[in-house]
Amino acid sequence: MKTHAMASGLRVTLSKTELQALLKLAQYGAEQIAAARHCYVLPQRQEAVAADVIHGLERGLASVQWKQAEAKAKREAPKREAERRAAHEHHARIDGYAVWGMLGDWTDVSDDPDRRQWADMFHPDTKPREQGEIRRNVWRIFISKGSAALDDLVVLSGDCTATADRAEIEQLARTIIARHQDRHAS
Repeated sequence: MKTHAMASGLRVTLSKTELQALLKLAQYGAEQIAAARHCYVLPQRQEAVAADVIHGLERGLASVQWKQAEAKAKREAPKREAERRAAHEHHARIDGYAVWGMLGDWTDVSDDPDRRQWADMFHPDTKPREQGEIRRNVWRIFISKGSAALDDLVVLSGDCTATADRAEIEQLARTIIARHQDRHAS
């Protein structure tokens, strides 16, 4: 606790713990005075000031708690964002290929019904084709191998899983990779 004497009063700076203790003492004292009114002679002006002091301490404590919660939320925001992103993204390496999955709602925008081309259903530029397939809460996977810098980059056409099960990502990726390898082995 820090105090600073001023001409018209005392300025006090309290920690949260000190504020809680002072508030409890003030509330207890007010209850004792109210319960044994005949034992205490307290001018009405002081009774009113005591009530104002208690209300001021309560508001101050609420304000401190709010600021602490705000600061904690600000500190934890990057962690929560990373957790949210991790829950909606999946990264893996399968047979030398980089596999990336994004959880979301996808629609088939391909003009050819036998060929799928998935797009984010809620992207403003997405125009789903009539009677195009829509998959909700599934993984859209992207598969690549190599490096654009070394001119050996291979990007395979990805697909969407049937459900939100993460295990389906690997199964679907392995199927696409095997199909690609079979085509290039022939």
